Amino acid sequence: MSGLSKLLKSIYNEDIKIKILDEIRKEEENLEEEIEKEIEEQKKHKKDSEVYDAVLTHNIPVIAYDEGGKFITEMKWGIMFDPAKKTPLIFNSRDDTIGMKPFWKNLFDKNRILIPMTGFYEWKDIGQKKKLKIKIVLKRKEIFFVPGLYRRNKEGKLEFSLVTTSPSSFLKEIHNRMPVILDDDSVLNYFTDSLEENLAKLKPSKEEIITEEMQS
Repeated sequence: MSGLSKLLKSIYNEDIKIKILDEIRKEEENLEEEIEKEIEEQKKHKKDSEVYDAVLTHNIPVIAYDEGGKFITEMKWGIMFDPAKKTPLIFNSRDDTIGMKPFWKNLFDKNRILIPMTGFYEWKDIGQKKKLKIKIVLKRKEIFFVPGLYRRNKEGKLEFSLVTTSPSSFLKEIHNRMPVILDDDSVLNYFTDSLEENLAKLKPSKEEIITEEMQS
């Protein structure tokens, strides 16, 4: 177990939705150091619920890439296209929309990120206009990675949305969409693969899930 893995286990509990990136290969040692510093820095300035539980419109730790390699940064979850018109925030980008529409395809090509997660929530329709909140984690992975895309708003701040796809066989009874969950090889090559190669990765995950009904 890596030093970061031990650190994560000592900090986080079972109810956390999103964690900061855990290394998945030995060559990520430099990134691991940076993440440990990020964790310690955020612990000094924010409450645990603000740092480790992702909330719509809040700043979330993501993994980005430039000529220097992978790095951790924060971006606001939710893309606002026209604040003056109060257009709805876009939190999720559909895989089929990215594949068909040039604007979204270009963002996914040029401005791609990874969002590290330990789980996510979906709302299951149970009839009579009622919905049940379901917590979803992977059976065999404590941490997984979801692709995303971002843009810079008029104020110069970075905003992102995560990519969703059709539900897997394990999830289709709960919701009609799910985040794209990349396998390890896809994560390693995500920032260097071509647009076409990454578009081919946008498909339902075959990972088994564990679900838990949450108290309303």
